[in-house]
Amino acid sequence: MSAHAEKGVPRQVLLARLQKQIQEQGGSAFLALSASSHPVLCVGAGDCRTSVVVVEDNAGEQWFIWGRTGSAHVSQIDHAATVLCNTNPRPARPTAAARRTGGRGAA
Repeated sequence: MSAHAEKGVPRQVLLARLQKQIQEQGGSAFLALSASSHPVLCVGAGDCRTSVVVVEDNAGEQWFIWGRTGSAHVSQIDHAATVLCNTNPRPARPTAAARRTGGRGAA
């Protein structure tokens, strides 16, 4: 995407672009409330570990925001996806040995 995103793009479209990029990087994300004027992108495996929304500042620029301090301009979809994927790694699957011992260490 260009350094300056086109203005006035609907939130649903921007969040869908971010969702696609997260999934291409191996992350998990789904769009909630997509039919509303306040859609939310839920990022994380199995549940919504991080909620991402799009806001507009006083200058009319649009931003992805998440958590307490996370943000990225909507033109930085690759960067936002990378940060969100690293913040919400898929949970590791237990090894066969761990499943057999019920997660207990070897005695």
